[in-house]
Amino acid sequence: MILTTADVAEAAAIEFKQSNAKRSYSSMLSNDGIPDLEIVGPSGTKSFLHSLRHFMRRDRFNVHTYEGHFDSSKLNNTPQRPLENANKRAKKKVQKDNEETSFTVESIPVNYTAAPNAAETTKSQQITKQAISYVFTSPPIPGKFLIEKARKLNVPMGPLCGELKAGKSVTFIDSKTNEERTVDSKDVLAKESPGVGVAVVYCPTTHVLDELRASRTLRAFEKNRLDNDAPTSQLDAIVHLTPKTVFESDGYQSWCEEFGSAVDHITLHIAESVKDRAANNNASPFVSAMRGGARRSFVHDGLFPMPDIPMATCDDSTTRTTAFIEGCPMMEYLLMPRSKRGLNACTMKSLYSATEKDDLREEVITAGALQLAQTVASEQVADIPVEQDNNESNLGELIFTGTGSAVPCKHRNVTGMYLRMNNGNSMLLDVGEGTVGQLLQVWKSTLPKSASAVDDYHSRLLGIKAVWISHPHADHHLGLLRLLSERSAIGGSNDPIVLMAPPNMFAFLSEYQLTVPEIKGNYVELDCRDLFPGQQSPFCTKLREDLGISCTTVQVTHCPYSYAVIVDGTAFGRLAYSGDCRPSSRFAAAGDGADVLIHEATFEDGMKEEAVLKKHSTVGEAIEIACKMDAKTLILTHFSQRYPKIPPVNRDESDAKAMTVPIAFAFDFMRVTPSSLPLATKLTPALRLLYPGQEDDDKTAAKKGLTVDSKELMAVPGMFSAQGIL
Repeated sequence: MILTTADVAEAAAIEFKQSNAKRSYSSMLSNDGIPDLEIVGPSGTKSFLHSLRHFMRRDRFNVHTYEGHFDSSKLNNTPQRPLENANKRAKKKVQKDNEETSFTVESIPVNYTAAPNAAETTKSQQITKQAISYVFTSPPIPGKFLIEKARKLNVPMGPLCGELKAGKSVTFIDSKTNEERTVDSKDVLAKESPGVGVAVVYCPTTHVLDELRASRTLRAFEKNRLDNDAPTSQLDAIVHLTPKTVFESDGYQSWCEEFGSAVDHITLHIAESVKDRAANNNASPFVSAMRGGARRSFVHDGLFPMPDIPMATCDDSTTRTTAFIEGCPMMEYLLMPRSKRGLNACTMKSLYSATEKDDLREEVITAGALQLAQTVASEQVADIPVEQDNNESNLGELIFTGTGSAVPCKHRNVTGMYLRMNNGNSMLLDVGEGTVGQLLQVWKSTLPKSASAVDDYHSRLLGIKAVWISHPHADHHLGLLRLLSERSAIGGSNDPIVLMAPPNMFAFLSEYQLTVPEIKGNYVELDCRDLFPGQQSPFCTKLREDLGISCTTVQVTHCPYSYAVIVDGTAFGRLAYSGDCRPSSRFAAAGDGADVLIHEATFEDGMKEEAVLKKHSTVGEAIEIACKMDAKTLILTHFSQRYPKIPPVNRDESDAKAMTVPIAFAFDFMRVTPSSLPLATKLTPALRLLYPGQEDDDKTAAKKGLTVDSKELMAVPGMFSAQGIL
């Protein structure tokens, strides 16, 4: 989140400066034009953020961190950096706008003890954690300006009305009496109303509940409060982040009643175990990704399993007989204006209806694409046999959990691959943020109805015996944290993962586990450099025993500590994975004769300058490496977010070898087995038919770069809306 918002803020600031260079308020931006970010969290937040320095640098994006109790109303409200040469009038306007719309933030920290892993633990094994709840309040809402009263008092229309609206008194010469007159704001303003308030309560245990009930901040909003303790804001809603068992307890329910019937309670029940998370059947919030996966499944549901698209649990009724609202993905609750307070009816329609898949199929058919795509697909793969049992326990498979580069987008997650061996055990090749959640989606969609999702999830998690991380960029490894935590919760420390990674990753994890000790003991370190040709490591034996594989590392050009890997002994034979890199002849030589080459193809062929600048490869350069390697099949992945669908390919027709290399384009949720691999290379023409008009979209995106995404993100109300950026 920090990396993405820093880049978005910088892109928006540059664009703002360029488009407003001749306007006076463009000088309101600081030297960099990038607003700061303030992070409030429990004890350990500073240590956690400090540990990120091993792979994260955004020097021009200032992050200020606060731990424990925090009250924004007591901070020094002067800007962190001076606004140089600011136009005074514009500066006052921004300050005024901020005063009208900003919320005061107060945190309520509560310490509690918890077991690091299983329920069976001794007191000496328990660890102290801090649960933080928050209260957000706005200043009192000024009363409406009564223009008729102002006219009766002969107030001149214009700037003086603005001062009266701001709560000030004004003095002027009465046009009718020619005498000086003073009018107070209360004479022309309706009575102000209390500010808006919302609490976000994190209550994992009943002990935390006892402390929250004693909180002065929250007690001030209870219906039986003393008048002299009444806050200037009114609590409109409470968001409850609680386990269901805690929320449904008598004590918790009676506490909710103490706030009165005017307060809405929104429940977001946190899972109490890995079992709960695996059994959770909530709709995915990533609507575009789910719909894209469903489209592709219509072409071939073996390679592209239909994503698990359950119905949302939200009630789309606009009237409610209870103040308790069950939260669901993408639901919106309106706080302001108070006259419209409550659930946004537009978002209360179910994300997915019972007929969503049929509706989507009809949508694709109407566009004239599906039938043609299916026809082309059937013609291309008519002579290719594919196994029928996709759930056979001893079947090797390759699942792509993320195929995008750098910034997550609505179509592609960041990089991750799941490689399963014939013995049922598996390894991950890079593990970007969200990898575990993506795997859960695929596993659910391919699971027989008679099987247990929970048991399958446990089995598959414990079956991940190794992880390979190609380089220390966040989009290739942040998903490791959840993976280690999930395995830890089900006894993964008894069989730690072999973590093959650059050395700075181990430095990061050693610091991270001081804040989150659950992951300690759940992995063993294997430096990528110890897998150079001729090197030996005792953990290589474990890789052979658990997975039947051997790994060889090759250093490549991207960032410091960047590597490619050749994995021998997989269900696919010799598999080579490039990581992120410029084309490497050394990698091509080391992977000679690979059965499968998975190579990054961040840019299309016309963008070689950008590829060189950012040390990535183009589609054509990846094909060249496949030719040099004499690879039997090339799978392209890690596409720029310019290409949410399929990037264009321009093969060199004079190169006979390049023309014959079988190429498959990876998509999120794509599942390939050894026997379906030839099929994957044949479906590109059919898949392109699913995206009519893509060529025009690609040209537009290429011209605009990533600024389109930047605008969309920065347009979100309240996101870095400081200092005139919006």
